[in-house]
Amino acid sequence: MVAEERMSYSAIMNPEQPVQPAEFCLRRTLADIKSFAQREPGQAVAAAVGAGLLINMLPTRWVAGTAAVVGAMLVRPVLLSLGVTKAMELCCQNSSPNDLS
Repeated sequence: MVAEERMSYSAIMNPEQPVQPAEFCLRRTLADIKSFAQREPGQAVAAAVGAGLLINMLPTRWVAGTAAVVGAMLVRPVLLSLGVTKAMELCCQNSSPNDLS
């Protein structure tokens, strides 16, 4: 699907909110977090300490094992979809008459 088609379809479905790249969403989220930390510094510190404790308390083997299992489960479908996409790209390529000679 071409990017213009995706954008026009999205604009038809939700004309008030245009499609934004992931970078803009990340910047907006970081700005929201920064404004929250300025409004509620105590809650922001408590949330940061809680997240840090949670990360440090989780066993490394459990985190690495989960990441490895999820990665192994996703490798086959991702490679299959990439292969199908490439095959469709090669099959549907428009060849000009100059290429035949």
